[in-house]
Amino acid sequence: MGNNTTPKCSCVNCNNIGKYAYGVRRRGMNNAYLCEYHKQGLESYFTENNMFWGKPKAHGLTFGIEFETDYASEYGRLEMMLEGFLPTADSSINGPEFKSPIFYGTNSIIAFLPTIDEMINNYDIRINFSENGTHTHVGHVSLLNDLTMNYIRRFYHSLFLPLSKALEENPAKTADIFGRYFTYYADRINEHSSAENHCNFVNVQHNKTLEWRLVQYHNAKQYAAALTFCRKASAIVFNDFCSFIQEAGYYSGQTLSADQIAELKRLAGKVGKKLVKLWEKTNLDD
Repeated sequence: MGNNTTPKCSCVNCNNIGKYAYGVRRRGMNNAYLCEYHKQGLESYFTENNMFWGKPKAHGLTFGIEFETDYASEYGRLEMMLEGFLPTADSSINGPEFKSPIFYGTNSIIAFLPTIDEMINNYDIRINFSENGTHTHVGHVSLLNDLTMNYIRRFYHSLFLPLSKALEENPAKTADIFGRYFTYYADRINEHSSAENHCNFVNVQHNKTLEWRLVQYHNAKQYAAALTFCRKASAIVFNDFCSFIQEAGYYSGQTLSADQIAELKRLAGKVGKKLVKLWEKTNLDD
């Protein structure tokens, strides 16, 4: 009799129907549930979260987060999955790496940050600050693609080396905004760095996003500041550099003349200076 009257609902991850007794439900609520598998199971490291969250905005930007943890309780996993995050395996960390959906704006992300703070304070999520990053991806629905990313890689140092040097010159501010200073997995660049090194502080191996690898979550205020900087900096690259590539008719694999190389290097250099000015104006208390 008791089993027949036990309330049921579907798992927020796989939609399988299950009894609360065999899974975990949200504290104090009956409208969210994880099945027995998804309160512990992890998707593959290579699994992408292709869910879209929200509606496209006029600015065209998209956002994604790889939230690395040292530990996540069943309740922590449930709260993350309710926000569309997918728990995946990563051999370099002890806990799940939560991959966010693709957000069309930052409002949903900002609104969720106090919940993350609460989970950290309640020990439902633990971050190892010597290892875990909060890699933040920024893309654009029309300006970032295979073509424009190819040119970002070709002029990577003109775009991002000035910013790398500016961050290096002020370690305290870098740690205040991004949550940490340069590390092996989120490193500074120099004139001889490969543009396609996965561990560059700005990773451009993906064709759909700029990955800001230096970011590490500490609290809502700090991450909101880092996210805002990544959003504004990426928008500068997309609007000032990528749009020119498309409008000027450049194409993939094009053999550039000396004049074209000089033109694009000048443009990328101007963008690089804009990124430094943006960094100089960025403060945690803004």
